[in-house]
Amino acid sequence: AAPAAPADDLVDAGFGRRLGAFVLDCLILVIPGNALSSFVRLFLAKEPGTCEKADGTLYACDVLTSDSEGIHGLFLLTLLLFIVIFYFGHLEGRRGGTPGKRIAKLKVVDATTGAPIGMGRAIGRWIMRFASAIPLWLGYFWMLWDDDSQTWHDKVVRSRVVRA
Repeated sequence: AAPAAPADDLVDAGFGRRLGAFVLDCLILVIPGNALSSFVRLFLAKEPGTCEKADGTLYACDVLTSDSEGIHGLFLLTLLLFIVIFYFGHLEGRRGGTPGKRIAKLKVVDATTGAPIGMGRAIGRWIMRFASAIPLWLGYFWMLWDDDSQTWHDKVVRSRVVRA
């Protein structure tokens, strides 16, 4: 791997490019995630129930048992944990970017050294995204007037998103 560039030599990513990378990552995660969730539901226990068509007519169908719903929820929670650890932790922390960021030609780096931020900080960055989103996404928009183009979650873990 090439040595990290000094942070002063890096060009900060713009808001539009970062938003585009985020949308790409959502598509990359949501589409297979929903397909996998639907596939798992096929094998869960079902019981006779009533379903409703779009026109309002009722018909007999099989519905998941409450135990199966719990198993399905636990599966989705486990899947989310895996996504956080691998997708964001490993890909952003060790490789510098998720597939969405790589397509957008962006990478996440240490704000001071320009080196990868590591798995722990990348997971912390992902968790802090919720804090950035809570007050009307203010933490995300913060980069628009911040001198270093950092969001709140970038500031907390001392990272920058730059052009690759």
